[in-house]
Amino acid sequence: MAEIFDFQKLTKKYKQRVAVMDNGQVYTYQNLYDSAKKIVDTHCIKAPYVVLIAKETREFISEFIASHLAGAIPIILTEQDVPNVTSLLKSLAGQWQWLAEPVSDEKNSQPQVGMLFLGKTSGTTGNAKIYQRDWQSWRLGFERCFDVFDMKNDEIVMTTSTMATSLGMHTLLLSLYLGKTFYCFDRHQPMRLLKATIVYTVPTYLGLKDTSWADNANIRGIVSCGGELQNKLVKQWQISHPKHDLYELYGASETSLVSWQKMMQEKQPNDVGELFPAVTVQVDQKQRLIISSPYLFRGYVGCHDYPIKAVMTDDVGYYQDHRLYVLARQSDIINHGGNKIYPSEVEHVLSELTKRVIVFGVPDLVYGENIVAMVVTNETETTLISHVASYLPKYKAPVRYIFVDDIPKTPQQKISRALLTNDFMKGRWS
Repeated sequence: MAEIFDFQKLTKKYKQRVAVMDNGQVYTYQNLYDSAKKIVDTHCIKAPYVVLIAKETREFISEFIASHLAGAIPIILTEQDVPNVTSLLKSLAGQWQWLAEPVSDEKNSQPQVGMLFLGKTSGTTGNAKIYQRDWQSWRLGFERCFDVFDMKNDEIVMTTSTMATSLGMHTLLLSLYLGKTFYCFDRHQPMRLLKATIVYTVPTYLGLKDTSWADNANIRGIVSCGGELQNKLVKQWQISHPKHDLYELYGASETSLVSWQKMMQEKQPNDVGELFPAVTVQVDQKQRLIISSPYLFRGYVGCHDYPIKAVMTDDVGYYQDHRLYVLARQSDIINHGGNKIYPSEVEHVLSELTKRVIVFGVPDLVYGENIVAMVVTNETETTLISHVASYLPKYKAPVRYIFVDDIPKTPQQKISRALLTNDFMKGRWS
C-alpha cells in the first residue's frame, strides 16, 4: 500500500522541536499541527484537491498540512497563475476548490493514495504542465540526502527558492521529515540563522552580485541544483566562502535525485557527479538520458501510466567511469550548418574572460541556427572573438555578442535559453 504524508505522526515524533522559523518567530511541530488543525476546523475542505497560493511563510506551510489532514491533496500555484487556473486544471474540473471556498458536502472523487501535491512546471522548455509528486518517492530521497549531504549535525534547513518550485517544496518536506527547523527565507529580512544550517539553492542565485545572505557564520553547507555549476563559480565561491561545504545535485521535478558530488577543488566540464543509490541511467541513440529510480514522480495530470518505471529526460549526455556527464538539453543544442553545437562547450571557453556567460541559438535562414553569446564582462568584443578563435573551430564561434549587466532570469531564478531566444527574435537586443 502506498505511503501517505502523515504530519500527525511527525508531530508525535518531534513534538516541541522547532519546525519553522518565520520572520523571527518560532513554531514547534506541535504549534504547526495545531494551526493546521484549526484551518481544517474553520474551513470546509470537501474537494479532493485544494488550490494553494505558494508563499514562503508559516501560514502557507500550515495550509499545506491542513489540506492533508482534511484528506485532500494540495495544488501549489502562484499569484500569476490565478487568472489561468481554470484552464491549467481543466482535466480536474469539478474536483478542486480554493481553501476558503464553500463546496458541497460530497466529495466528487478520491485522489490517488499517497499523493503529496501537484505542482506546475516552469515552462522553460515548453508549455507548463501539472506534475504529480507522491510522498513515498520523496521520503526515500530524503534519507539519501541526509547521508550524501552530511546533514546529521545540521539543525536548520533553508532554500532560496520559492514554494512554487519543486526545489522549494522538496527542501520544506525534507526539513520536516528529518525533524529539522525550516527557515522561511526572505531576502529583504536580516538573516537569523543561529545554528548549523544547510541551504538548497540554484546556481544563478549563487552567481548574484549580492551574496551577503551567504555570509552568515552558521551556514555549513550549500546544495546547488536546478542547473549545472560552472567551474568559475565554484572557484569564486570557494574563495569567498571557504568554510562552506559545496555540493551539486542533478535532478528535476520529474526525476528528483539523479546524481551528486561534493566540490573539493575544480569542477570538470559537464560532470554532474556520481549517481544516487538505486539510480540507473540509460542513453538512447540521440544520447538522451533515461533515468530509472525509486525517486521518480507520478507523471503529469491526465496521464495514467503510474507507476513510472523510467523518465526520458530532455538532457543529452553519457555515463563513464561511474560519473554522469550532461552535455546540454536536447532543446538547447544548436544546429549550425548541420553541426551540433553544445552551448556548454562555448561557455566554458568564454568563462575565462567573462563574469557570466550564456550561449544560445537563434534561427537563421542559411545555417539553420546561429550562435549568440550573452556576456557580463569588461572585455571588448574583439578580445572575445580572438580568444574563442584560439580554442574552437570557426563554426563553433558566436556570430553575435550581447553585452549585459546581468543575465535575465525566470521568476524561479533560472536561466532559460528558450526564453532568451524568444526575446532575441522579438528584437530585445537589436
